[in-house]
Amino acid sequence: MMNTNLNPVQATVSSFSSMTNRLKASFPVRRLSFDFQHSERYWFDGNVYYTHFMNAMSAIFPQGELMLIEALRNIRSSINDPILQAEISAFIGQEAMHAKEHMAFNRYAEAQQIDLDSLQKEVKVLYQWMQKLLPPMHIMAIGCAIEHITATLGAELLRRDDWNHRLHGAVGELWLWHAVEENEHKAVFFDAYVACNGTYLSRVFYMTMAGSALAFLIANNMQRLLRADKALSVKGIAKFIKDFTGKGGLLTWQTIQAFIDYYKPSFHPFNHDTKDLEKTWHQRLKLSTIN
Repeated sequence: MMNTNLNPVQATVSSFSSMTNRLKASFPVRRLSFDFQHSERYWFDGNVYYTHFMNAMSAIFPQGELMLIEALRNIRSSINDPILQAEISAFIGQEAMHAKEHMAFNRYAEAQQIDLDSLQKEVKVLYQWMQKLLPPMHIMAIGCAIEHITATLGAELLRRDDWNHRLHGAVGELWLWHAVEENEHKAVFFDAYVACNGTYLSRVFYMTMAGSALAFLIANNMQRLLRADKALSVKGIAKFIKDFTGKGGLLTWQTIQAFIDYYKPSFHPFNHDTKDLEKTWHQRLKLSTIN
């Protein structure tokens, strides 16, 4: 079932496997493979808006995860802590698997005439320009912001059974597994940034910038996917916003408070404890916890 054509991802996993084996991280690298062949077109509650909201992110995430992997590879030689080095290796392994499986889903979506490939290529160009123009520690600050955003949203999805049960089939399992692992490794990028003397001002500046850019990219991708499905309408957008931000929505005060907490000088990702939540979903998804 595993695809053999994703050389950059596979090379990234294998290049760090020996170090990971020498010193175990606090979380494992799970080499999973999802079969999307029988997935519904609108796999999120049969709803075109919910589904394309998540599809919009799937067009962004694979290249973003590969950029974060490259950022860590560029700075890890400056880190002397062997425990953090093991955590970095496991982080790279998990993110490489996320990229691989989202790419596999994106190819399946293409076969269903859902054009994620064009969106993914545009994002790849954007990330390439960022890597050319920005110093490594600026990319690290962006990575800290992205990791906090994805872990926070992932935790809210895992907490909310009134929402997560609406995710259907293999695509739903992909996103739930992704959400669990984003929380397992949520402190690694932050700890590496601090270990390399990353500054508070740069960290919060790029949270504002990266958060705004990510919201724009998701909204732009989503409207293009909806337009292609002839489903874009003012009424539909209004209902989607109400569903996600209104009473019973996924964007709760707890989520907003978690984003605000990032701006505290004393912030650390583990201030938001999700260990029990992770354990619950290890059991639900039958995920191995052994390195």
